[in-house]
Parts: sequence; structure tokens; C-alpha cells
Amino acid sequence: MRKSLVYTFVACLLLAAMPYSVVADATEDIPTNAAGTGVHDSLVAALVQADLVTTLEGDGPFTVFAPTDQAFTDAGIDLAAFDTDEEIAALADILLYHVVAGTILSTDLADGDNDVVAANGDKLTVTLDAGTVTVGADDATVTTADVVSSNGVIHVIDKVLTPPAGEICYNVITHTIVAGASNLECNSYMYVENYTMGGQTITGCYNTVTHQVTNTSAAVCGAYMWTPAVSIAMTAQATTIHTALVAALGVADLVTTLSGDTEYTVFAPSDDAFAAAGIDLDTFDTNEEIAALADILLYHVVAGSIPSAALADGANTVVAANGDKLTVTVADGSVTVGADGAAVTLADVPASNGVIHVIDKVLTPPAGEICYNVITHTIVAGASNLECNSYMYVENYTMGGQTITGCYNTVTHQVADVTAAVCGAYMWTPAVNIAMTAQATTIHTALVAALGVADLVTTLSGDTEYTVFAPSDDAFAAAGIDLDTFDTDEEIAALADILLYHVVAGTTLSTDLADGANTVSAANGKELTITVADGAVTVGAEGATVTLADVPASNGVIHVIDKVLTPPAADPFEGIDCAATIGLTSSGYGFTPSVVNIEPGQTVCWSWTDASMGHNVKQVDGFESNTYVDGGVTSGQAATTVAFHHTFTENQTFYYACEPHISMKMHGEVVVGDGGVQPAADTKDTEDAPGFVASSMMLAILGAVLFMSRRQSQ
Repeated sequence: MRKSLVYTFVACLLLAAMPYSVVADATEDIPTNAAGTGVHDSLVAALVQADLVTTLEGDGPFTVFAPTDQAFTDAGIDLAAFDTDEEIAALADILLYHVVAGTILSTDLADGDNDVVAANGDKLTVTLDAGTVTVGADDATVTTADVVSSNGVIHVIDKVLTPPAGEICYNVITHTIVAGASNLECNSYMYVENYTMGGQTITGCYNTVTHQVTNTSAAVCGAYMWTPAVSIAMTAQATTIHTALVAALGVADLVTTLSGDTEYTVFAPSDDAFAAAGIDLDTFDTNEEIAALADILLYHVVAGSIPSAALADGANTVVAANGDKLTVTVADGSVTVGADGAAVTLADVPASNGVIHVIDKVLTPPAGEICYNVITHTIVAGASNLECNSYMYVENYTMGGQTITGCYNTVTHQVADVTAAVCGAYMWTPAVNIAMTAQATTIHTALVAALGVADLVTTLSGDTEYTVFAPSDDAFAAAGIDLDTFDTDEEIAALADILLYHVVAGTTLSTDLADGANTVSAANGKELTITVADGAVTVGAEGATVTLADVPASNGVIHVIDKVLTPPAADPFEGIDCAATIGLTSSGYGFTPSVVNIEPGQTVCWSWTDASMGHNVKQVDGFESNTYVDGGVTSGQAATTVAFHHTFTENQTFYYACEPHISMKMHGEVVVGDGGVQPAADTKDTEDAPGFVASSMMLAILGAVLFMSRRQSQ
């Protein structure tokens, strides 16, 4: 039996139905409950014939609009007539048009039309009007609602629903679309076993038009149908290569936009394109981030249906739905899109509300444009084109149970207390230089003033590109910086050094940074570390957080940070090779180490910072001596911070003390080489040496005299 005959039967539905009281067991699944109602025998039999019982016994959850036996009779459906694979596939398509993923209770419906996606991929409209629920173009009435089952809910209806007639090649088992397939191709699938073709024996799903063979089952091969085109959002979902795009549309709340009657052309990046772009949808959770995602996605959308045949050779400039210009280029039969040069890999995928062209890259909206208010001369930092064009002035407008008057943004849902004129003065315009952008953000007054004091405005207003980590006014206040105190040349130079530590040559976007530590050279010559961890960006040893990234400027980019960065102190021993470094003991009353040994030509360094007391190094004339050497080595006056070094060129022992604490034996010594001690001469005489015998005799006589004198005295 031909498919058209099936739809003829379905189109012959009668309008009348009797309400039924249905009792179900909430612990049983949908097929079991349907079988137990006594009024769905035909539906259960049809599910068995279409091999859908197991599907609807699964975890689901499902919502099933269940036609009664009378509805099947009125439709004139004879299940015995569905005996071929194609006919059974057509029956499955009809039945799946009655199934929706998820649990939808009648209390979940809003007044008016509620559009859902049926399990066969078609759009299904459920309408609530004055307490009555009708389903589909057939206007089937829900006679019993909310029959709760263990894996979903059943709503009893009085008609069999008819899937809409068709324009796409759809597989009713796999629920996928053969993108770009013609009607002829869609009706040319046949399952073959051990089929000889071109000298080869094949088994699989063979298409007699394309001559391609796919390794699918006979059932899947027989389930391709030329069916109604569905909306862009549903078509993208069914292609199986746009999972990421569909998910992104959901996050950005754009599914409804692309599911309506308005026609659009969508340049649809594949899943591989999203993966290559490194887009993580989990990171888009604030209103601003979701608005940015919407801006990216709408840059892929153009109003109206533009098939590839409508494009002229060369560059075709169109306006994307986010307001930016988008160039579509045709050259040598190939089509590329945007500055990214995304290639159209599959053109003219039909949808009920437009057309899809599959591309291999995610398009990037052009940078270097800002949301500028031409009356207040301020910039909405971080705003997208979409957000910039979404301001509207409202008076006594009711929203979320509140009545508001002011400038309302339909993307961010924020309200500003400004005049109607100011509210209407936001424009998406070319970016200005870094200094002007900082001034216009309204949160960098202190930074702009500091740039003026340090004479750096001209530097950041030229054509040279820079990346500026811009501390907010709150950051300057927290740092306690008083610009009035910078009035000498040395102080202004110190301020310039601080500010240039926030500047890096070139344009570095947040997306250019690798995870972990990124070390760059700041404009003051010092190293600056930018760390990316868990999606957050911090800068410098202070760990200043980037609170707003990628504010575009005509000569670079600004990243707003919440702290003023402090340049690292100069290394006092830079270029000095310290053979030994001496500091202070924990008590502050001793040097450590107190004795060091070095070789001539080596250098000893003394170093301490922010000690509790002042200390110095001063040469004394011996071990633990209290006498200073006139003109000797000294570090100068005692201080809490000392960085002193001395190079010793000769063998010696250098003794020194701390002047303020010499009475407390705060001494130290440096032994250079052998310490300056001369080796003793070898004075040992031998018995054969001249004078040895005479000396011995003299000693013997002297001893005898002393002995005799002692005896006489006794």
C-alpha cells in the first residue's frame, strides 16, 4: 500500500469523540497503562506492529497523546494493511507524532499555542483555550488529561494526529535528516544482501541514485521518508552534526526565534567547528555572558531565505541578525563566509522557515566596535551589538510584578534611571583609542587622571597597539593613591613606572591566553604574570582579578582589573655574584651566618628588609673588638633595609660589627682565602747543627746552679 494512501486514511478523521474516564496505575509504564484502559486496544496493537512498545516501556519520560479506539476507527486505519517495511515505517512515523519527550502535564501549558517537538521530529502545537486543550492541526481534543505513569504521562485524545506533509528526507527510526537529499534520492533506498554490483558483492542499505551503501539494518534502510520540512532549530537538531549549535541556541534562548514562521538563513557551524573554537557552554551563565553568546550566534543568522543560487560571484555583503555586516564570498564554485573564511560544506538544507548552510568554523563577530552613548559620551563596557540595540524607554511598564519607568534593556533586563533621550542615544560605533575608551567607561576616572599626571595619554592614544590592565576607580581608592602627592620629577617617574606595569605591547585578548601562568613583558620592562585557572584570569603578584575582559579599542584592548598592580622592586644585587649573603638572626641581634669563608676576588652581600631595628656593617680591628677601623669598610648609617656588598681582593680576615648593637657582641667575620695568617718558620735544629751542643751545655750548667742554690738555702 502506498504511503499516500496512509495519509489519505489519516486525513479522513471524524470530528466527534466521547469522553472517557481512564484509571491508571502510576507505578506502571505507558504501554501497560494504555493496554489497561479498555479504550486503547488499537493504539497498543499499532505500537506492537510498529515495534515501539519497547521504546515506550523505557525510562523516558514521555508524554503520549493517545487516540482512542473510536479515533482509530474514525480514521479508517486498518493495521492489517501495514505489512511492508515502508508501510510499517509510515505507521511508526504517525505514532511517534503522538509522542513528546519529557513529562508535560496539562498544568504546564500556557494559554494559547504551546509548540513542542514530537518524537518523529515534527513540530506539534498544543493549544490551551478557555480550559480546553487541543492538539495538532487536526484539533484533536484532550478528553482525559494527566494519566500519570511510571515513565511519563498520557493524555487521551479523540483523533489520530496527522504528521505534516513533506520536503525533507527523514528517517523515522533514527530520527535523522539526510541533509541535501532530493525527493528522488529519499525514495531510492533499498536493503540488499549479497548483491553483486560492479564486480563487488554488497550487503547493506543501497541508494540507487547516489550508489552509496551504508551499514544499517533493513528496518532503518526502509525508514527514510520524504516528510514536511521542520523549523530551522528542529532541522539542525535532526542533522546529528549540530548538537553543539542546538545546545547553544538553548542557552541563548534563541530556539523559539528560529522555530517561528519568520524566514531566516542560518550558517550553521558543525560540532567539529564548535570543538575547534573551544567554546564551553558551561561558562556562559551570567546575563552578560549569555548576551555575548547570543551575539555570536545571531552573527550566523540573516533575515530571509537565501539559497546558494541567489548569491552572485564575488563578495555578497549582508546584515546579520546581530546588526553586524557579514560577507559571503563565492569564488570558483566555493562559498566562504565572514572574515574567518568559513567554508560552506553543505548548502541549501531546507527548513520550514528558511534554509541552512553548514559551515566548518564558528564565525567571530567583528571586534573594534563599541556601544557608545552620543549624549553622555560614555561606553557600555563589554556590551554586544545585540545588547547595544536593545535599549527601550518605558513608563509604568509592568514586569515581574513590578512597575518600572526608565531605560530598559531587553537582553540584560536591567533598568537605568536616565531620560528617554539618553536611552535612545546608544549606538554601535567604531572603537576609539585606549585613553578615550578608558575615559568613556565611567569607571576609570582615576586611571585617566593618573595617565595625565604621568604624561602617558599621548602614548596610549596613538596607532601602536597595546593591552592595558585597567584598575577601576575602586581599585585606585583601595590602593590609597593620592595623585596630588606626585609632583617632583622622581615621583612622576615612579607613577609612570606603576602605570606602565599595567601595559603590554600588542593586543592580547583573553582567548589568546593559555591555561596556567602566562609571562609577558610590561611596558616598564618588568615581567608580568597573567594566570588562567578555572576560567578566571588574575594578573600580577597581587592576584588582581580581571572583572571585564576584551573591551575593544581602536589601538588595542582593555581588561578591567580590581587592584592596582605594584611593579616588583629592583634587585639590589642585579649583576652582582654574591658568593655569600649575610642576613639577620630571628632575634635581630646577630648576623647569620656570623662567619663565612670565601676566596680572593669574591663578593659578600649583606641584605635585610623591613627589620624591626636599624642595623649596619662597620669594620673593626679584631675579633669582637669595639674599635672601628678608620676609613674601614662600612654600609653606612644603620637602617631597617640594607642591601650592601663588598668584594675582597686579598687574603685576610675581615672583622665587623653592627654599630647600634656592638655592646651586645653583634659581630661577624669574613675569612678570605687563608685569612691572612703567615705560616710559622721551621726552627727545629738537629744535633749536628752549629750551637746545639753549646746550648745544651749552657742549659745544663744553669740547671745545676739553680739546683745547688736551692740546696744551700735549705
